[in-house]
Parts: sequence; structure tokens; C-alpha cells
Amino acid sequence: FFRMLATSRTIARRLISTSRVVCCEGKAKEVPTPEEAGWAFNHVEKKKGMYKPVHSIDEQIAYMQSRAYHDAYKGLPINRWYKRNIKGQSIIQPPPRLFCIDKHGRFNVNNACPVCRDEYLFFDFRNPALIEQFLGAGTYHPIELLKTGLCREQYANLQAQILKAKEHGTLTFGVDFRNYDFRQYYSWWKTEPSEPVERAGLRLEDIHPDPLVTFPVHKPDTGNDWDQWWLRYDKFAKKAK
Repeated sequence: FFRMLATSRTIARRLISTSRVVCCEGKAKEVPTPEEAGWAFNHVEKKKGMYKPVHSIDEQIAYMQSRAYHDAYKGLPINRWYKRNIKGQSIIQPPPRLFCIDKHGRFNVNNACPVCRDEYLFFDFRNPALIEQFLGAGTYHPIELLKTGLCREQYANLQAQILKAKEHGTLTFGVDFRNYDFRQYYSWWKTEPSEPVERAGLRLEDIHPDPLVTFPVHKPDTGNDWDQWWLRYDKFAKKAK
């Protein structure tokens, strides 16, 4: 009888100890890893309250040349298909947000702007490929804030990095022509400065005087119903006057 009690006690102790281990293992499995709990990745849709990872510029350049970036954006600008999660955008354009990430590095919105939502992207003068996506066609000026879809913080960073890229020579831009008065620099210089260069009002033949290049003259299509309609309209309009 005493042997049976001893064996039952040992079995109970073993069950209690194993249940504690199982409970501890269950708690350990329920607690997420720091990456899952505190970091926001691109596959996470709702990122409010999560932290944005900090990556280097080398990682960003490698990411923009990777297969994942190509599959995500299909070779288009990152703001091409971006939309705010607000009703009535076709009628009223919502004002841009002040910022998407607070001072602690956490998302304060679920649908962040095109740059804030991607964990690898941030404006830097060493990566002009990202800056050029937000420049006007054929210019070195940024497009309007509402067209970019950026928050005001990222738009200010864009403007600052454009100036920095110009200073470091990573972004090509045009320099306005300037006539210098060399008399201000050299005491022995007597020649007056030339007349300012006019870019407007010049003909193409003056810029490119090549006799071998012919510029065909557009011949309007006459004798059709559309021209006859306007002729009749002018005729009746004169009679009405």
C-alpha cells in the first residue's frame, strides 16, 4: 500500500513538472520575437505602432536592384499607384499628412506615404535613382506635393537631398547662362561685358544653321466638310451682325 502511495506521488510530481514545462513552452511560443513584435516589414499591411527598420544606403541601393523591388513596383515610380485610404478622393484631394513616422521611429498611420511605407527607402543624395522618380519630366525640380503622395516631412527631405545632390554632383542639372563683368575681377580688363543671351524668341534655323536639314511645312487639309462648315459659319455670323 505504501509502495502504491509512493509511486502515485512520484507520478503526480512528474505530471506537475511536465505540465510546467509545457506551460512555459506555450508561453515562449506565444511571445513573438523582437522582429515580429517591433519591426514593420513590407508584407505587413497595417503598420501603426510598429517601428521602421533602419537600413544603410548600400542596402537601399542593393534593394532597388533586387528582384523583390522589381516585382513590387514593376519598373514604375514608387508613387504611381499610391492612394490614400480616404473616401471621396476622386472629388476632393485630401491634404498631405505632416509625418508618417513619429520621433520615436514608430508608424502613426496604417497607410503611410510611398517612401515611409517601404522599410528600405529614404531620400539620400548618394542614391539619385530614388530622387529622380520625384522630379518633373526633363527638369531637376520636384513635382508638386499633392502629386507625389508624400508626407510633408519626406517632401522636405526630398528638397534638402536635391540641394545636397547638386552640391556633390550626383544629380545632373542645368546652369543658367551668366555674363560676367571681368572688370570687377581684373583691374587691367577694359572690355565691356557682352549683351545678355536671349533664349526665347530664337528660331530653330538660327540655332542649327544646317542647309542639309530640311524642315517640311505643314500643309493644312482643305476642301473637307469641316472647313466648309466654318466657312458657312463665318458667312452666317457676318449676316447676323
